[in-house]
Amino acid sequence: MSYKLGYDVTDPTVQVLRASAFMQNGPVKQVRSFEDLDRWARSQAYHDTIAYINHTSRAIQGHRLTRDLDFPVSTQMRRLCEIFDGLEHLLVEHSPKADDSNISVPAGHVRIRSYRIWMEHMFQLVFSKLDEAIKANCKHINELGQYLRRSFGNSSSLDIGPANELMFLFFLCGLFRSGILEAQDTVAAALLLFDRYTHLVRRVISTYSLQITKDPMCSIDDYCFLPYLWGAAQLSIDSPFSPMQCDQAKVLDCHRHDYMMLDLVDHLQKSRGGQLSQVAFQLWSLLSVPTWPQVYRGLERNYIDNVLSSFETVEQVIFCELMSFEATTVPRQLERAYLGAQYVERRQNEEDLEQAQGTQRSPCLWEPSLPVSRYVSMEPESFLGFQEPRGHRMSDDSDDDRLWMMRQAMDEDGASPMFFPDRTATQNDSVTSFPQ
Repeated sequence: MSYKLGYDVTDPTVQVLRASAFMQNGPVKQVRSFEDLDRWARSQAYHDTIAYINHTSRAIQGHRLTRDLDFPVSTQMRRLCEIFDGLEHLLVEHSPKADDSNISVPAGHVRIRSYRIWMEHMFQLVFSKLDEAIKANCKHINELGQYLRRSFGNSSSLDIGPANELMFLFFLCGLFRSGILEAQDTVAAALLLFDRYTHLVRRVISTYSLQITKDPMCSIDDYCFLPYLWGAAQLSIDSPFSPMQCDQAKVLDCHRHDYMMLDLVDHLQKSRGGQLSQVAFQLWSLLSVPTWPQVYRGLERNYIDNVLSSFETVEQVIFCELMSFEATTVPRQLERAYLGAQYVERRQNEEDLEQAQGTQRSPCLWEPSLPVSRYVSMEPESFLGFQEPRGHRMSDDSDDDRLWMMRQAMDEDGASPMFFPDRTATQNDSVTSFPQ
C-alpha cells in the first residue's frame, strides 16, 4: 500500500490556515492603517523590493539602451516583451477616435470610456500572454498577472502613480522569485522589460489624459520614480557626461536613446514646454551634484523615505505568496548598492587579494547572481495530502522551506495528528514552483 503524507485539513492550526489563505484569497491589500506601515517595513516583500532595486542598480552600471544590446537577452525575456507588443496593439485599437465624439458626448467622456475598454482588454490579454510566455506548470500565473494588471492605473479614479509602478516592480521581483527569470536576465529586466513598461505607461497617460498622483514630499514630479533611480545607476560607470550636463541640447541629441535619465529629461522638457530648471526644479537641483553615485544616493533616500514609506502609495499595493507581507523571521540589514568608483575599488581589491593568495576566483559582487532570493512555493496538494511531495532544493528566503517548517510545527503539535504516523516529514519534502 502506498502511503501519502497528509494532514487533517479540518485542523484549524495557524500554519494551515495561513498556507491555505493564499489559495482562497489570492493577492490582497494588507496596509489599511498607518500602524501597518511598520509591518510593511519588516515584511519579506519590503526587504526583497529594496534588495532587487539595489542589486539591479549595481548590475546595470555602464550598460546602454541601444539597438545593439550589450547585455544578454534570453528567449524567456523576449517572450515577456511580447506581452507589451500586445498591449501596444490594444492601445492603438482602443484610442479615442475623433468621430467617437459628438455634441452630446464630451471628448473627456470618450477618453474615459476608451481607457476603461482598454483596461478590460488588458486584463484578459495579460493572463493569456503570461500563460504563453512563462514556463509550464508555474503555480504563480494568477499572482504575477494580478501584479501586472495593476501596473497601468486605476479605471475608477482615472489616475496613475507610484503605487502602480510598485506593482510592476513586484511583477519583476516575482519573475525572479518564481524562477521564471535567471541571474543573466537582471540587466535586461531593467533596461529592456522595464523600459518597455515605462514607455507604454507614458503613451497610456497621453492617450487617455490620466491624472498623475504623487506624494507631495517626493522630489520627482512624475508618475514614475524608478527610471530616475536606475538612470543614475546606469551612468555611474563610464558616463560620457556629468549630471549637470543633462539638459544640454547637444548631450540630449547624442545620448538620449542610450540612457534612461536623458530620455526622461528630454520627455519632461518637451511635454511640459520649458527648460528642466523650470519644469522640474527639484530634479534639476538633484542633478547639480558632481557625480552620478551621489545623484543615486539622493534619489534612493527619497524613494525609500517618501515612496516606500508613503501610506497613500502602499495602501494600494497587494501582497501574496511571492511578495509576502509576512515579517522576515531573521532580521537582516538591507543590502546597499556599491556604485561608481566604490564599486570599481571593491572589485579591484578583491581581485588583488585573490591574486596575492593564489586562490581560485570566487563569486564576486559584480558577477551574475540572482537579484532577489528564490522562493519555494507551498503547493496545496502537498499539505492537503493529495499527491506525493517531491524533493527539491531549499528556498533562499529567511524562512527557508516554509512548507517544511509548517509540517515541522504541526509534528510538534500534539493536537494535530498526521493521517499516516508511520512516515515522518523531512526537510527534503519541499516542492518548488516548477517540477524538475
